[in-house]
Order: sequence, then C-alpha cells, then structure tokens
Amino acid sequence: MKKLTSPYVIAEIGINHEGDISLAKRLISDAIYSGAQAVKFQVFEPETIMGPKMQKHKDIKNKKGSFIKNKAKKLYISNRQLLELKKFSKKNKIQFGCSIFDKNSLERVAKIKVDYLKIASSDINDIYLLKLVKKTKIPCIISTGMANLKEIKRAVKILGNPVVLHCVSRYPCEINEANLKRIETLKKNLSVKVGYSDHTVGINACKIAIMMGVQVIEKHFTYDKLKGGDHALSANKDDLKNLIEFSKDFKKYMGAGSITPSKKELNNKKIFRKGLYFAKDFLKGEKIKLQDIKILRPENKFKIENYGKIIGKVLKKNVKKFSPIKSNYFKK
Repeated sequence: MKKLTSPYVIAEIGINHEGDISLAKRLISDAIYSGAQAVKFQVFEPETIMGPKMQKHKDIKNKKGSFIKNKAKKLYISNRQLLELKKFSKKNKIQFGCSIFDKNSLERVAKIKVDYLKIASSDINDIYLLKLVKKTKIPCIISTGMANLKEIKRAVKILGNPVVLHCVSRYPCEINEANLKRIETLKKNLSVKVGYSDHTVGINACKIAIMMGVQVIEKHFTYDKLKGGDHALSANKDDLKNLIEFSKDFKKYMGAGSITPSKKELNNKKIFRKGLYFAKDFLKGEKIKLQDIKILRPENKFKIENYGKIIGKVLKKNVKKFSPIKSNYFKK
C-alpha cells in the first residue's frame, strides 16, 4: 500500500478458499486477471476466535447444529500455507494482506511481512490489539461497521494513519442499508484516506463509492456465487474486472463541465442541425410565404431562427426546389 493508486481495489478472498490452498491460489490468479491491486485473507486462531458461550449462540449454529468453531478449523491457514500464499502473490506481482483478530494471528502475519494489515469492524474497540498493530509499523486498514464516530476517531488516533473503510456489518447488506453518504461524513470528520468495504450483492454500491471519491475498495471475492455464505455477496473475476475497468474510466465520462461543445461535437453540427430550403421551384419576382419554406437537414448558412425575416420577401432570381435559402436571393 506504499504506492496507493486510487482507487486501490482489494479482492477479499477472506475464507472463500474453503481451506483449500490450491483454491486459494486460483482465487489469487483470478484477482490478478481482474486487475485488482491486492488480495486479502482472514487469519485467525480456531481456539481463540470465540468463546464457548458464543459458539452456542442461536445465530452461530448452522442448520446441521455444528458450531462455527468447527468451520474455523477447516478454514485455518497454517504458517507454512500463509507463507506459500504470500510468496505466490509476490511472484505474481499482487499485494498480499491479511485480516487479523488477536495477538497470535497478528504475530503470525507480521512475521511474513505482509503488505498491509486489516482490522475488522468487530475489533475497532479492541484497544490492546490496535496498539499492537501500531507497533508493527505495517500499513493498516480498518473497517467501521457498528462503530460510532467517537470509536472511529479513537481507533484512528491509536493507529496513527490508517485507511478507514465505511462498512455496514450485514451479510448481505441490503441496498437500502448501504448508507453510502456515511463516506462523506467520514471524509469531513477524519484527516485520513477513506474507502469502502462492501457487503451488498453485486458491484453497484462499489461503483457509486468510487464516484464519491473513495481511495480503497474492498470487495469479497469468489469463484462461485452460488456456494452460499460469503460467496453469495462476493464478486467473481468478471464482476471485479468490470468494477476495475469502471474505476479507471469513470472520470473520462465526467469531463471538465464546460458548456461549450468540443471541436469534434461541433463537426457534427452541420450534419445534425437543420437549414432553410425552398419547398418548390420559384420564379424571379415571387413573394415567399411561410409554407414555401422547408426546414431540413443539413444546416446551411442561413440560420433557421431567422426564418421570419424572409417571409413576404420578393425573389430577385429563379430558384429550384430544395435549394438552400440565401439572404442575397431576395430584394431589399
């Protein structure tokens, strides 16, 4: 993140690798195809990610009655695998970052010198963890879901100069809950880079955020949106490619705001605008009435807004049907 291009797009692979390192590498390759600047994985300790009470919470159990803790064990990335993914990313010239959730995961990630760290919305109030992150001097991103402004400002003060991401902690987040105007509020109240971590389905929210001037976009990333869970709200490689192409081109659509048409547009003026023409053959001495005029393409030298000036005028020469009207054809 030292060379932050705007917007800096992160493919949030997260846990969508399903514990398969080969699949994780495929997702990194897909992110490279899409044009993302970075990938990100979630690194946690199955034994410390949640306590027994949380494991038995009615909203944590899955349909089969097993606990998220068991799922966490499957999704665990070992130190060897983590280093392997880091090296694979570096070799393929895409930046590599990780979300960390406690001291152990932070130490593991810092050891392999990741390009950036991510603090999840759930940990914005973990002052102890924030202070540990600050000590690493690794560039840091923090999401702000569920947080109020006081909590956000406190986290920014501790971390120093993080990138702050607007985020809504809903999975998926409905479009009427996305609250993208919060981005503007964060910009007004903070003197750091502001981005957006998206949990809506599709990429429209990300496109709007880009147009609002965010400097970082984080979007969950998958190989199959039909898998359920985080996969359902994720972008696939073609979605992300579309988003990144938009991020590069949208300013071209905006222009400079000048009312004056461009030279290329003015070249079309003669073809698309209309001119004044005689509706039939006329002889010298005839008087022109309104019905004797045709307004047709292309434009000619006699401006159509001046059509009233020739009504009642007498011709001083013969003219043919559909010939362009000229002011010097009439007696003064």
